[in-house]
Amino acid sequence: MPRSVTKYVVCPKCSQQTSTEIIVSGNTVADTNLRSVIFSENIFRWKCKKCGFSSKYQHPFLYNDVEHKFMVYYIPQVERLRVVDAKLEAEFPELSDIRKRVVPDINAMKEKIIIFEKGMNDLAVELTKLAVSEIVAKETGHTVYSGYFTDMDEEENTISFQFFVGGDKRSYIQSTRLEVYRHSLDMVKRKFVRDEKEQGFLNIGRQWAKNALDSYRGSR
Repeated sequence: MPRSVTKYVVCPKCSQQTSTEIIVSGNTVADTNLRSVIFSENIFRWKCKKCGFSSKYQHPFLYNDVEHKFMVYYIPQVERLRVVDAKLEAEFPELSDIRKRVVPDINAMKEKIIIFEKGMNDLAVELTKLAVSEIVAKETGHTVYSGYFTDMDEEENTISFQFFVGGDKRSYIQSTRLEVYRHSLDMVKRKFVRDEKEQGFLNIGRQWAKNALDSYRGSR
């Protein structure tokens, strides 16, 4: 069963404080509906018991996919590149063989789930995404604020991303050849294997990709 805690939330509409059960972790074996609940974002919806006002209530959540051996820890707006839970690591030494990631937003959590379910390497995906985002910025003439992996099609030989660009952060879909991902994967295997073996939950996102690419270019 998913683990929950009791929180006291002040309603932004009626200003009344009420208790609510917040689900903070779950695994896909104990709860077969967990994935669909995450992707629908129902797990982050809150309703005031007093006035009925409803809104999104973002809170930390730990997603554990036992079958695919990965965990994604959603901590709203987290900026740290690594989060270490010493108590968790000590209690479950087998976690050293599990890919552990920490993400700052719900879309990033969904993205990691899709990547790992497909058996892909998220470090290589992030490097590929960064390269494609630079192309999108040149093509649109606008700043790329965020981007997410959406699909890989081996028959079409493409990997696709959804970016949000410009002041209105409009959606922009861009694909590239799978060879770009494979090149990134080769780079990871040659230069960044140690990054995957770091203890704790790793924030493998845009900042990691920028740092990794700068390091790679500096070592050539």
